[in-house]
Amino acid sequence: MKRNGILLKSTVIAALIAAPVAPVLAQTAPETATETAPGAAPMQAAPEAPAADFSEAQLTSFIDAAMQVQDVQEDYAARIDGTAEPEGKQALVQEAQQEMASAVEETEGMDVQTYNQISAAAQADPELNERLLAMLQTKQQDGAGATMTE
Repeated sequence: MKRNGILLKSTVIAALIAAPVAPVLAQTAPETATETAPGAAPMQAAPEAPAADFSEAQLTSFIDAAMQVQDVQEDYAARIDGTAEPEGKQALVQEAQQEMASAVEETEGMDVQTYNQISAAAQADPELNERLLAMLQTKQQDGAGATMTE
């Protein structure tokens, strides 16, 4: 059962890298969201990314931040699903977006802008995306080994 949970989490985090996570975080940063109309496509809010001009340290920080963002998303998903009124759901979504941005900012060597750039670059560059997925799998295996030995 624990192995299925790890596999599911790795699949979800891999989707974080490949899917448009950046626009969700960009919505919390007023300087990037002001150019986008409320009904506009989220990808318009994502910053343009250079083709894989990121250091190993930045990519490692990105993976750490993505894992933290995933934890926030998991926490809030249950709370949002458990809320009946639309206003309550919207408030929780906004709170989750703020928490995700905070999680990124609190990750050493990472900020929301760089996170968004790496996310956009990974979507555009399959080679970078594969590299990030490999880094993620290594990190999860290291973490799973530590959990199993405790």
